[in-house]
Amino acid sequence: MSVYATPTQFTATPQLVLVIRRYLACCLMLMFYIGLAPTTMAASLADWQQDIDEIALKIVAIHPEPFARIGRLEFVREVENLKAELPRLSEEQRVTRTMRLVALVGDSHTQLEPDRADFARWYPLRVYEFTDGFFVTAAHKSVADLAGAQLLNIGGSRVEQVAERARTLMGADNELSAKENLFALSNAALMQGLGYAAGDGNLSVKFKLTSGAIVERVIKSSQASDPRYKKDDATFEWRFQAEMGGPPLSGVDSWLSAYKNLPYAAFRTFDATRPLRLMNRWQFTSKSLPLQSAYYIQANFVGENFAQEFRTALKEVDGLRPRRLIVDLRYCFGGDGSRVPAMLREFIKREESHAWKELYLLTGRRTLSAGIMAAQALMDNTTITVLGEPMAAPVNSYGDAQSIPLSRTGLHLYLSTVKHQLGKSTDINPFSRIDIPAQMSFEEYASGGDPLVDAILRGDEMRSLPVIALTDGGAMARRAWEERRTAFAKFHWWSPPQELDLRRTCDQLRDNNQLADAIELCKLNAEINPSIWNVWYNLANAQLAAGHLAEALTSYRRVLEIDPNNSNADEIRRVFEKAGTRF
Repeated sequence: MSVYATPTQFTATPQLVLVIRRYLACCLMLMFYIGLAPTTMAASLADWQQDIDEIALKIVAIHPEPFARIGRLEFVREVENLKAELPRLSEEQRVTRTMRLVALVGDSHTQLEPDRADFARWYPLRVYEFTDGFFVTAAHKSVADLAGAQLLNIGGSRVEQVAERARTLMGADNELSAKENLFALSNAALMQGLGYAAGDGNLSVKFKLTSGAIVERVIKSSQASDPRYKKDDATFEWRFQAEMGGPPLSGVDSWLSAYKNLPYAAFRTFDATRPLRLMNRWQFTSKSLPLQSAYYIQANFVGENFAQEFRTALKEVDGLRPRRLIVDLRYCFGGDGSRVPAMLREFIKREESHAWKELYLLTGRRTLSAGIMAAQALMDNTTITVLGEPMAAPVNSYGDAQSIPLSRTGLHLYLSTVKHQLGKSTDINPFSRIDIPAQMSFEEYASGGDPLVDAILRGDEMRSLPVIALTDGGAMARRAWEERRTAFAKFHWWSPPQELDLRRTCDQLRDNNQLADAIELCKLNAEINPSIWNVWYNLANAQLAAGHLAEALTSYRRVLEIDPNNSNADEIRRVFEKAGTRF
């Protein structure tokens, strides 16, 4: 047989097939020995098209509200555009584009992750955004001097621009949870897909070191090797650990933090000499602060012992009777929400006679899933002040993700199956309640400072308006409001106290016969929420109880102007009849 036979003449003999197989085997073995062995066979174009269709079908069929954030037609267009562009995209670009497609659904539990060995190449650092820039909060010991360094430029582009694109690969319920989604910056294949890493995966980065020196480095990636995770782990499972730990490259002792260069392992055990938020970033910790008449609780996971841990801590609080009780859920990323009611009962049974005078709740961009359930339960059922950043999702959000492997392309889809309705069905605010907003700078972080806890322990006025009104009266609540509405205007996610909370406090003051304080707070509520008839009705009742008939009738008229058919309209008309005047 001629070795130059044309394709139409060619016939593969068994001997030739054997020769070809041996040749390929030798090539593969050679590639293995020189470190170039392929780890994953590339999916075909047909495989990609089928998996993208399957992803779209699963989203529509399973997600409780797949088009709450993106319209159906827009989503379909994105699917078809991606399928049309597949032939022109590299494997890395196909993965990043498909991740972005899933992220358009817009919830933190609906994600697409690569689950293949050729994407298990990680850079030895973890990046976090603070108010003063993007910094390395965890650096592998192989690049120890980068711990605490500020990122200025990545792959020739401003770090802000790169971060924004990296965040589009992961779903987020609001912009606070999106800030957390910088994990793609640590993955070489994804940075290739985004166009910032070189063909070999190397990443050029400009840093400002803690010494102040500006340096440019070429950061190389390494294959996943952390024994805590599966072999060749390309997923983002590592994101659930504290920010002092990085992607799956060797163990916890290999990562150095931006706080005094302590290894990540140090923060998994209790050390009372460290700042409160850094004492122990494991599941639960607490500490009495007698000099500040305070008690601090930090819960980072809603686990099996969640309620028991709170029960034990609150028993200690009962004996100590501190002025301030601080519950820190800023790092509580989830767990088992069914454990929350038992925790809440520990607070409810103390509500009438609790050992503390001031109760504070700290939330932030990492407060998610079962952490939101715990925080919202405390907000709804206790007299509490909420400080920090809004949580990573609104009170009505999605969860209970279903895991769906996509074997053709080596991807893994996580898809929300439930909408958790923790607030009113009409509540579409993407941000949860915050009474006192605050965000952390890297300077504070690295030094161990805390803009929330430090302020509480100093005795700064950090209480909510309802708490101030109940303790110090309506005039003091108004004074605090006048100061805060100017000071907090820079936080676009902050909003005035909720109308219902102020209204309930007005009723409580009236029931306590603090009528002047009730009227003052009711007037403030009406000024903040002038178009809600309930607040005027609330004010009128307080004025009537104080014997201010003329003022009460004016407020009742406002109720009828806003909603003449409100549920109390007949009662209001009887008040006018009894007063002998027209409404």
